[in-house]
Amino acid sequence: MNQQASLFDLPDEAAGQAVARTKAPVLAIGALVVAGTDGSCNPNPGTAAGAWFVSPTCYGVAPVEGEGTNNIGELLAIRSLLEAVPPGRPLEIVFDSTYARDCLTTWVLGWSKGGRLPPSAWRRGKTREVVKNAELIGATHALLAGRTVTWTKATAHVGVALGGHALNHEADRLANEAVTAMRRGGVPDLGPGFTD
Repeated sequence: MNQQASLFDLPDEAAGQAVARTKAPVLAIGALVVAGTDGSCNPNPGTAAGAWFVSPTCYGVAPVEGEGTNNIGELLAIRSLLEAVPPGRPLEIVFDSTYARDCLTTWVLGWSKGGRLPPSAWRRGKTREVVKNAELIGATHALLAGRTVTWTKATAHVGVALGGHALNHEADRLANEAVTAMRRGGVPDLGPGFTD
C-alpha cells in the first residue's frame, strides 16, 4: 500500500517549513485504503446484503432490512464502506457493479438536476419514471463529497486464478455468506469494521 504524507503527519517544527515550500493544497491526509465491495441477493428480489473487504481484520457486512435486490446490496456495500473509512483517507473502491458506480458518480447529477432536486423528486428516462433506490443513492452520493475516491472495475464472479480481483472476490464471499445466514434465520457476521 502507498503511504501518502501530508503536513498533518509532520512534527510541528517541520510543518512550518513545509508550508513555506509548497502552496498546493493537500487533499489526502492518510494512507490509501483499497477495498473491494459487492452485494448479494437470494432470490432477487429477496434476502440481500452488501459487504466490503480490505483485509481479514478489516471488513464489514451490511444486511438489507426487509426485502432487497442485488442492486441495493451493491449500493449498501459502498455506503457502508464510505461510512466506515475516515473521510480524510483516500479510497480505492474495487467494484463489479457498473450500475452502482454510475448511479453514484454520473446519473445522480442528471436525476438531481445538479443537486437541486431531492431524491424523492428524481425521475429517469422519457417516461419520467421514479428512480429506484433514490434515497440510498442520494445518501451514498453525499458521503462521496470532498473525498478522494478512485473506482476500479473488477470482473464479477471470476475467481482470482482466472483474473478476478481478490478484494472483490472476498466481498462477494462475505455478502453471500450473510445472505445464506439470514435465509436460515441466523445473524450474519458483520465484521470488525474499519481498522488500520
